[in-house]
Amino acid sequence: MPYLELADARHFYEDDKFTDPWTEPEIVWIQHGWSRSSQFFYHWVPALARHYRVLRRDLRGHGRSSDPEPGHIWSIAELLEDMVGFMDALGLKKIHYVGDSVGGVLGAIFAANWPDRLKSLTMMSTPIADPTRNSMKSYGYSDLVEALGTLGIEGHVSAVIKGGGLSILSPQHEKWVIAQHRSNRITSLQGLARLFPAVDISDVLPNIKVPTLFLSPARSRTAPLDEQKRMHAMVPGARMVIIDGIGHEIYVDQAAACLHALTDFLARVDGRE
Repeated sequence: MPYLELADARHFYEDDKFTDPWTEPEIVWIQHGWSRSSQFFYHWVPALARHYRVLRRDLRGHGRSSDPEPGHIWSIAELLEDMVGFMDALGLKKIHYVGDSVGGVLGAIFAANWPDRLKSLTMMSTPIADPTRNSMKSYGYSDLVEALGTLGIEGHVSAVIKGGGLSILSPQHEKWVIAQHRSNRITSLQGLARLFPAVDISDVLPNIKVPTLFLSPARSRTAPLDEQKRMHAMVPGARMVIIDGIGHEIYVDQAAACLHALTDFLARVDGRE
């Protein structure tokens, strides 16, 4: 299994490519959101890896990547340094970036600061500010840190599933989702969650100059549609595709629609359409 040792963290990633051996494909980097991992996008790989080299990386403190030391103070700057370090270590000069939710927040800031490293930016179900401000109070908790401390990871995920905050396709899928979330560590999830109230990319969006696609959920408390439309208007020349799914996790229940919109967008950016 591939790992990269970067600064104070060990990063796990998946690297899939099923293009013709004599070709050098463009690279698509899929970045998951909070409490998820690279494994949540397993079903996207077959459709993309025949034409692209597909990278999926576990954020620090998630999945099989390492956790910071106890008491570590998380920062957006550090997470961005991880991204730059990841690209440099793999010798990636320029890639297509696809970020889901918090992964999209990081992608927006990355694009504004390092536009020369991205061929395109796709923000999927991405909130403009604190990702939990519209949802956690619906479950009876003041914030995400409190909810995790009270319920634990499994209890928190079960509560969000019961409240319709996650896309569940079957009882078997639900068990798998809970198990995947449980592979994370609560201290790291809480550490990253403490950053959320300070997150706001309103000032960042107008500075994004790379080709940008919004994959916008029609029914998300975390990334409401009216907010998505406002974000779309703030990024010069951006495209927007509204995905009519169950809720926030359109990559789960509307994977085919998301992939269709994404591959069409990538083809246009790469000049293949």
